[in-house]
Amino acid sequence: MIFSLLMFLIIAMLFPYLFIPILIFLGIGFLFLLPYVVVFNSFYNIITIPWQIIKIASDRRIRKNHSLEHATINVLEQRYGRPLQAGGLAYSNGFSLSGPDLPPIYEVMSAVKEAQFRMINGEKELAIHPRCGTSIAAANFLFSLVFIIVLFSSHHLSLLNVILAFLLANLLAKPFGRVLQKFFTTYPEVEDVVIQDIYVQAQHDMIPFLTIINPNRSYFIKTYQLK
Repeated sequence: MIFSLLMFLIIAMLFPYLFIPILIFLGIGFLFLLPYVVVFNSFYNIITIPWQIIKIASDRRIRKNHSLEHATINVLEQRYGRPLQAGGLAYSNGFSLSGPDLPPIYEVMSAVKEAQFRMINGEKELAIHPRCGTSIAAANFLFSLVFIIVLFSSHHLSLLNVILAFLLANLLAKPFGRVLQKFFTTYPEVEDVVIQDIYVQAQHDMIPFLTIINPNRSYFIKTYQLK
């Protein structure tokens, strides 16, 4: 018992001298490898992100549901007077909404119908949302593109190139993301969209205590398009 306690005290005293140099070495190694990781990730984004945008752009059903998803969140945020911690995904047969800030199901359904009504009556801008995943994808794509351009023009791989690409991408991401949303990933002509039903998506039936860890509400709004 005394021997174990003594060993513990010795290890505790030597811990800073043993592990801090290791942490410093790993940190330096990470900074050295970071530009190479960014190069690989940049080429990956350049290939995959445009393909994802093209897939959405080629399916008008998804684009219309994407518009309804954005418009619904915009309507809810107008009602509450603040941004909501909520996100969504659009599909060909509807869209999902999830997040801890989502109101009860009847209020979400009311917002969906109001969103459609307002877009039909001219408020097309409701289809655009500043925190859309398209904007995040746009930022990633621009970062990758700018980084590759800077890399090839400077012929030098460094952390400075990464920082420069990050700053330029963030400067251009917001307007570029809006353009992508407007012309490629949304379609606010939703007159022919029939809102069929709304369902609660159960997430914690098997493990109820997860509700405390992840208190998100999740809904799926089912739609049908007449043409």
